[in-house]
Amino acid sequence: MVEKGWLLGHNVVPQPESPQQPPPLTMNLKEDCQNNKLTLLAMHKFIQETAAGRGLSLEGPLATICEHAGVNRTQVYERKKQLEDALARTALAGPGHPVRRSASVTAHEQEKGFRLREQVLRYRLDHPGALVLHAGGRATYSDGFIRFILDLLDEWQGSLEQYCERVDVPQQTLRCWSKRDQVQAHEAHRSRPCSSVPSRASDEARQIAEDYSTWEGKLRDFFKYEAARLHLGPTPIRRVLIILGLLSVRSAKGPRYRGTLQRCLAGSILVTDGKTVAALCTGSGEIRRYNWQGIVDQATTCHTAVVVTDTESAAGVREAFDMSCKFLGRPPQALVHDNKPIHDDRQLREHVEKTTTMIPATPKRGENKADMEGEFGKFEQAVGTIFLDDSSEEALKKTAVREVIRAYTSGINHAGRAQFDGKSREAVLRETSPDPEQDWRFIEQLHADHTKKQRVDVLPTRLVSRVLLDEGFERFGITGLDPKGKIREWLAGRYTPEALRQGLAIFGTEREKGRLRNKTAHRYLVKVIQNCQNEIDLRRQEELLREYAKVERPVWLQELEAEYEILATECIGVSLEKDLAFHLSDNAVFGGLILQRAFWENKLKILLKKQRDRFTSVCRHVRRLFEATWENRFALLSKLVAWEYQLTQ
Repeated sequence: MVEKGWLLGHNVVPQPESPQQPPPLTMNLKEDCQNNKLTLLAMHKFIQETAAGRGLSLEGPLATICEHAGVNRTQVYERKKQLEDALARTALAGPGHPVRRSASVTAHEQEKGFRLREQVLRYRLDHPGALVLHAGGRATYSDGFIRFILDLLDEWQGSLEQYCERVDVPQQTLRCWSKRDQVQAHEAHRSRPCSSVPSRASDEARQIAEDYSTWEGKLRDFFKYEAARLHLGPTPIRRVLIILGLLSVRSAKGPRYRGTLQRCLAGSILVTDGKTVAALCTGSGEIRRYNWQGIVDQATTCHTAVVVTDTESAAGVREAFDMSCKFLGRPPQALVHDNKPIHDDRQLREHVEKTTTMIPATPKRGENKADMEGEFGKFEQAVGTIFLDDSSEEALKKTAVREVIRAYTSGINHAGRAQFDGKSREAVLRETSPDPEQDWRFIEQLHADHTKKQRVDVLPTRLVSRVLLDEGFERFGITGLDPKGKIREWLAGRYTPEALRQGLAIFGTEREKGRLRNKTAHRYLVKVIQNCQNEIDLRRQEELLREYAKVERPVWLQELEAEYEILATECIGVSLEKDLAFHLSDNAVFGGLILQRAFWENKLKILLKKQRDRFTSVCRHVRRLFEATWENRFALLSKLVAWEYQLTQ
């Protein structure tokens, strides 16, 4: 679709066509502002008066003006660029009196213009949505309409200005279409498939299906057009199209569980987290805050427990876990939680881990418990702050908060879900009986990944490297810059002792020169160690590359030799199709690998040494291989000439 810009409707003074003399040179409004002081002062006065009428002060820096006006400074620069473009397209009248148009228009020209106008209007009637006018003067055009206008332009014999008036398309827009038509391929409009409407369908449904099958514009414009025509809302129209199969149902992306990409059966894994809920007491104006300890199922996001406590605590987690077990009728296989210290409580772990594995989520990230975090966000949108009458007792306040949350969770638990074929989350969870063996292996691996003390990416030389770093930090007197040893521990687990030795040596020589005495000297050491490790890795990578290249080269040569034997067997004869020299030159030009080109060039060189009279014909053949790039043809021609005159071996 092609849209008009927000300033395409500027006044362009057209120059009349005159076959006797060329049109006079004109100046656009932007150039006139840059060269004419009178125009510049007049525009300044106009802007001043307009700003004063709006109560806008233009004094001070641009940031202050934008802040007072309540606009974004970036948008100001964008609008300035649009204004400059519009002024550059606005032409001023040339010197002297404008050439008057002939008042008399021949009947033939009028009839030609009427026929053109009729063609455009009939096309718009036969192709709804081809041209859609929007509020503010903006218009959108279909690709078929653009092609139709350009085809009519090819047959038009009058001026471009008259043509634009007849077809109701801005002149600047038509020029853009013409330029784009020269570089882009045309794609014909594909009609939408017609759906078989049931016999019992209403007349409105049939009309919607028929109108949609012939619509060529955007879907959003179709809803506006059809809603105004049938006096219906966009939502019923969309539902009719979905029921008839003309529109697909919006496919919602499934939830992504970072760290738990495998989706287990319902009831296998539960996720728990705490949420601070605010309650405003309307009597005293006091704001009380409570903790909502929630638990949801990982597969269905069904809420299995709602517990309200003063703060997030181990007792609240335990109560929520017991409530979930009662809800499910059995304990889950795993409980995913965050890394708060409350989950390390001994009594809590003894109670939960009798039947369930506790798995901590990824530190400082919402992985593994994205379901619970999402439910908290929905609660903020749906409920927000709770208003209570504080004339009651504290227990009543907690009960009221719990009931609000229970009502929220019960509502979404019992609501039918499209992804569950109309069943609710609770129904799916209660009907599903998970197989313990199916998810247990994944749960064990997940638990091991998130609870093991040593990371997988730690080098086995960590202990040796740590001794080197401790000695180096002590010798250079920078232990105080890493009092807890976190930097040394990270370096020891990530870099080899060789890189550490080289880095410490370079750091020591620089420090002996009196440099690196500031509080950030250890950062220089870290960077030096990283560079040394990169150099060591690069040398090793070069060795491996050479080893693998030695293995790969004989395989390529073996395949190329077999291909050459087949080619030599087939190219026996005097016809051009069986000319071996031509085939060798083709392979040399089109060879993908450097090894392939070198192989075929060597075979061609050996052949031409025996047939020196073939140099001219082979060069001519290579020159005519227009499918190949100029660089590849020139490179082979250069070698052929050098071989012919024996300038190279």
